[in-house]
Amino acid sequence: MCGILAYFNRNGISEKELKQSLNALQKIKHRGPDGEGVVLINSKTGAFHNLITVETPDAKQENKISLNEALNLDYDLILGHRRLSIIDVSTNGHQPMPHASGNWIIFNGEIYNYIELKKELIQKGFVFKSDSDTEVIHAAYLNWGVDCLKKFNGMFSIILYDSKTKNLFIANDRFAVKPLYHYEDTNRVLLISELKQAKEFDFSFNLNKEAISVYLNNQYIDYDNTTFFKEINRHTPAHYTNVPLTEPIDYKEKCYYEVLGKSNSQINFEDAKAQFKDLLKSAVNLRMRSDVPVGFASSGGLDSSAILYVTHEILKKNNRTDNINTFSAVFPGDTNDESAFIKIVEEDLKVKSHYVNPMETFDIKDFEKHIYHQDEPVLSTSFYAGWAVSRLVREKNVTVLLVGQGADEILAGYHHHFYRYGRQLILSGKIIAYLSELKKYAAIKSLKVNDLHRIIMNDVKLSLKFKTGLAKKSGHLADKWNRADKLTELLKIDLTETMMPFYLRADDRNAMAFHVEARHPFLDYRLVDFCMSLPDNMKIKNGWQKYLLRETMHEMPETIRYRKDKKGYTTPQDKWLVQYKQQFEDNLQYLPEEYKNIKTNNIFFKYALGTWFKMNHI
Repeated sequence: MCGILAYFNRNGISEKELKQSLNALQKIKHRGPDGEGVVLINSKTGAFHNLITVETPDAKQENKISLNEALNLDYDLILGHRRLSIIDVSTNGHQPMPHASGNWIIFNGEIYNYIELKKELIQKGFVFKSDSDTEVIHAAYLNWGVDCLKKFNGMFSIILYDSKTKNLFIANDRFAVKPLYHYEDTNRVLLISELKQAKEFDFSFNLNKEAISVYLNNQYIDYDNTTFFKEINRHTPAHYTNVPLTEPIDYKEKCYYEVLGKSNSQINFEDAKAQFKDLLKSAVNLRMRSDVPVGFASSGGLDSSAILYVTHEILKKNNRTDNINTFSAVFPGDTNDESAFIKIVEEDLKVKSHYVNPMETFDIKDFEKHIYHQDEPVLSTSFYAGWAVSRLVREKNVTVLLVGQGADEILAGYHHHFYRYGRQLILSGKIIAYLSELKKYAAIKSLKVNDLHRIIMNDVKLSLKFKTGLAKKSGHLADKWNRADKLTELLKIDLTETMMPFYLRADDRNAMAFHVEARHPFLDYRLVDFCMSLPDNMKIKNGWQKYLLRETMHEMPETIRYRKDKKGYTTPQDKWLVQYKQQFEDNLQYLPEEYKNIKTNNIFFKYALGTWFKMNHI
């Protein structure tokens, strides 16, 4: 939806710091091209002034001042906002948004259930001046305090200045779909949407060599709250903090939500299907709320197709199915091209399909722009394909894009999930069940049973080595991942640490690079909690992964519902690395000396890192 910045300096903000803050807001203009808002607050007296820039809309603002006038003011807090208008596109939704209580808010994201919450708050006596979800956050915070976060169904980064307590209330959504980073010392705190904003300030930044090493050697990134800079941390998903502005800065986060995975072993399969379908339909319906055009990612795979079929079912009731726009990456002539599957869905639902061929758009300069927008390196060129799709979405004047990300993590869709399920069955003594699943999975994937069994037995041996103390421990997340014997435990790790955080960062940066908002129905927390509670044999059964989703979506063609392969924007990366080898090699010159000769099992990681150093002028 937007990009935000908050900067507090207990000793007052200088002219230089003000200009640095404004430059940092301009750095993320791509996130919010529809306007800029800046308020300057004196937290000691409560005085405020709305700074009017050339991109500030003509909203109903009090105490308007110019940049020259601001230079003579005494203030210690800046709240800045770049707006992408989606809900209540009028200036009534302008941020930073004040409240009659004296509070101020800057907010990036969407509260999907804001209509329901607004009705509840009106019954409690609250009066609203806009149709925005931002104003609902104000009222919800006043009514429920910190517990308002548990009421929100959405994706968000929230920074709210509480004028009574003189605190900054800072929070993000349960899975950190919307980014938020912080830098702090005793007297200052900086909060930003993207790392590149921090480079506008004169702070001392040092490379986080451990994070870079983990990326190169273990292929983990965004796995915890650290970044590639030691002094900047990612706000922890599902956490909040209250930062008192009257005391030395203390950024202590508290958790308000956890993926528990409590077992619901008593549920029968028919009830599970019905509940799952209702939750998915509700999740999609909420995420179609928008005052601007909505589109849908389509890969011809199970997850994106499920969202499309649920959408079609919802819109069919109002005879609106003629306006479903889908967006896809295709690779004509390549073995990984998914065009045939995309066409099946397109023809069945009569959607309006739009395609981009990343092989036609890819060159080294385009890849460099992609890495710049990503803020940190990526794991493969498949993320460039997502970037190219987002560019296509913007070219077609669509602002919101629903994507299928998240289904694999909650319904066991990756190959390693089956391997771990096999390990779990063996360790729990369910050998007959294991052999049955083994043979069926091998048949579906066209694998040799003995080869598959060998992979799983190696996984079993690894578990036993950890239990007996024979495993060589790396001290990193890989140990935790390898020790997880239960499928649900592994799913939680993938969802919260190893996989989903990076995918969400990639989705956010790819989409926002072209001022497009990506939404994820499968990450509706109600759906996540429900799926995590289900017995494992509803996720993997008869060799089929995401079994519950396949069995629920009967309206989907069998060729999609029981599609055997799994791709997900598989690009011709090896061809590109050969074709542009010299240009990639040239970017290695930007690496610090200590990384130029470092060994990695995949040269792409080194190329991506070199490109990141180049594009960020580090």
